[in-house]
Amino acid sequence: MFQGAAALNLDAKGRMAVPARHRDALVAAGEGRLVVTAHPHRCLLLYPEPAWEPIRAQILAASSLQVESAMVRRLLVGFAEDAELTVPGAC
Repeated sequence: MFQGAAALNLDAKGRMAVPARHRDALVAAGEGRLVVTAHPHRCLLLYPEPAWEPIRAQILAASSLQVESAMVRRLLVGFAEDAELTVPGAC
C-alpha cells in the first residue's frame, strides 16, 4: 500500500502520530482499525486490519517446525496488537 519509511515519535502518552499523507488512506482501508507489529529489523509494521488478516493467515499456515517460520510467527503474530487510528479534530 505504501512505500518508503517515515520516522515516527511517541508522545508522553504513548501516542504515535501518523503522517497526514498516510492517515486518510489508512482510515479508508481499515475504517480506522489497524494492527501494529514488530519487524525483524527492529521497526514497526502498520497494517489496516483487513490487509493484516491474509498476512496473518499465511504466517500461521507455515510450518512451526522450521526455525525461520517459527521465529517469524513469534515475532509478527506474537507482537501484533490491535489499534485504532483517530483523526485529529474528528468528533
